[in-house]
Amino acid sequence: MIKTCVISLGSNEPSPGCILSARSALLAVFPDIRFSRLQQTFPIGFPSPRLFYNQVALCTTSLPLSEVRFLLKKIETAQGRRTEDKASGIVKLDLDLLCYDGCVLKPDDWSRPYVREGLEELHA
Repeated sequence: MIKTCVISLGSNEPSPGCILSARSALLAVFPDIRFSRLQQTFPIGFPSPRLFYNQVALCTTSLPLSEVRFLLKKIETAQGRRTEDKASGIVKLDLDLLCYDGCVLKPDDWSRPYVREGLEELHA
């Protein structure tokens, strides 16, 4: 059975390199994935002076929820994300599964402007 996924991508690295690499990795797993435009945003609920690069992606998969989550964490780790970096205000790459098969998994994130705008763009 095919499921629809909404994924948010974020990084507060000085360049969008991690996001661009993550896009390639996501494309290898989800061949039909589409990405909204890349936006630079201020941190939301995160104490960091660095701006974030954010983007939303929409794709379909036959993988179960647990496997999708595992693959997103694997891509984060491959891009150099370390748990201890967050305490220093560093987010090399954050991939969040916002929705899986119509089930909203991160309700607070849906109010973020880049998520709303990205979804509008992808559904246009």
